Amino acid sequence: MINFQRVSCINGTVPLSSYLMAAEELCSMCKFVEDGEERVVVGSLDLNKCLWLPDELTGMRPGVNEDSQTRAYLSNVCVAKELQNKGLGYALVDKSKKLAREWGITDLYVHVAIDNIAGQKLYKKSGFVYEGEEPAWRARFLGRPRRLLLWLDMNKEPL
Repeated sequence: MINFQRVSCINGTVPLSSYLMAAEELCSMCKFVEDGEERVVVGSLDLNKCLWLPDELTGMRPGVNEDSQTRAYLSNVCVAKELQNKGLGYALVDKSKKLAREWGITDLYVHVAIDNIAGQKLYKKSGFVYEGEEPAWRARFLGRPRRLLLWLDMNKEPL
């Protein structure tokens, strides 16, 4: 895609077991075998090194005259409902921060729906702060809930 320099999908997996649900009920795309063990993807996010994501608010950092190649966005963040509030989302975001640091990212962004309180709590716990929000007219035009833009200063993140 235009303006995308790198993209990585980070997945959280668990062993497939009877307590989770029957294997037949799971999407075949979410199941795989690793080292002889059946596993299932239960969480995922994308890390995008780019200037902006299509149809989203654009982060203001680094400034216009600075190296914008050090900006990245998290997108498509999801955790299976059965495993929410158990630390998986936090672990996925933490892993993305480590990878972003390897890529030389200084400014990490994420968009979150204004009514997604659990997502906002996750990002706040992960160190993100409010930068801006989508105007109501734009969200209506795109047929989605309004979104907040949150920012993380990777220079202040511990190594």
